[in-house]
Amino acid sequence: MKISYQKTDLPFEYPFTISRGTKTHQPALVVRLEHLGYTGYGEAPAIDYYDVTVDKMVQSLGAKKAAIEKFAFTSPDRFWHFIHHLIPGQHFLTCALDMAGWDMFGKMQRLPLYKVWKLSTEKNPLTDYTIGIDSIEKM
Repeated sequence: MKISYQKTDLPFEYPFTISRGTKTHQPALVVRLEHLGYTGYGEAPAIDYYDVTVDKMVQSLGAKKAAIEKFAFTSPDRFWHFIHHLIPGQHFLTCALDMAGWDMFGKMQRLPLYKVWKLSTEKNPLTDYTIGIDSIEKM
């Protein structure tokens, strides 16, 4: 398995304000897993108030990259168990790798993940919203 990653800065369509301040973009780390010709992607945001930075995730990932690349990927469940113990306390990075593993697995199965998980899309909401602080009219 091969792993690569990229730092990114995702711009917001509109400034987002909560009690901790206003943001216009989201620093994040995008990870990419490749195995047997299949590719999966996952993403982890940097969240200051959790002391999660892109640089810390890159440092952790760099320290464990060789071990991750040696992992014999057969299922996302096994992969999550492996990375959960390999990089303890790195919940955002673990989540990004888990997402990439599931994305890759769905592609290996030639199925969208909702079908892999035996879910229906008929009752799903179209999206969810976090409402920032603003005037009542705008909210």
